[in-house]
Amino acid sequence: MTINLKNRKEIDLALITKAVQHKARTFTDLLHMTKLPRKTLSLRLKEMCSDGTIIKKDGVYRLNRLFKTQEKSNFSANRFSDILHDKRMKAGLMMIALLISFPVAAQALAFLFVPPAPLQTQEPVISGNFTMVLAVQNVTDLYAWQVVITFNSNELEVMKIASGDFVEVRFPFFVNATDVGEGVLLLGGTLCGTVPGKNGSGRLATITFGYYADGYEYPKIAQEIGSFETRLFDSRGSSIPCGNSTMLTLTIIGN
Repeated sequence: MTINLKNRKEIDLALITKAVQHKARTFTDLLHMTKLPRKTLSLRLKEMCSDGTIIKKDGVYRLNRLFKTQEKSNFSANRFSDILHDKRMKAGLMMIALLISFPVAAQALAFLFVPPAPLQTQEPVISGNFTMVLAVQNVTDLYAWQVVITFNSNELEVMKIASGDFVEVRFPFFVNATDVGEGVLLLGGTLCGTVPGKNGSGRLATITFGYYADGYEYPKIAQEIGSFETRLFDSRGSSIPCGNSTMLTLTIIGN
């Protein structure tokens, strides 16, 4: 089975559900039993508590016996088929498919051989947050883009991501991934169909980061991390170079 972000998340949730199925567990117990990274476990527990799958009380997690899963609506097969038959759409989506799928299998296998992270008896607490804008300046015919952002995961946590209004698209044409590496955020977007690219300057995305304590370093745009690169593409599928005129910026709102 191909490992991607969706079924990777399902595997994580299944491990946690099994661990609390018959007995309440502490955060430390779940670290031992699931072998998940501390930040991943913390994120999954927050999601499961939010949707009612599990309950946290007196510092332990237990399965919510009253919880009933609901099936999610399926994406229209006919509409998706139309998208896949558009040759230029295939080129635009190929980059996003790579950023979602490729390194996750290797990362999952690596967890089997890397010693577990030092145990933490207390979950990290967000003490504040700030918002940054990812923008492009002076670009011509921008059709698709992918940007790698690095941050110190011991100091910061990604809290919220929203698509910008320059290449104004939504999922599945705007995607983001935080499980591709420790302290790495991957963002990407593409236009849909036979339309011209965007010209000028504008926002590609807005990201809110939470911080655990003062004295943190701000996130930065990285040209390349592992298998991922920061790239811009025009409507013909050609790379748009960043130089003195066309630039990518990551700035704090208000600064």
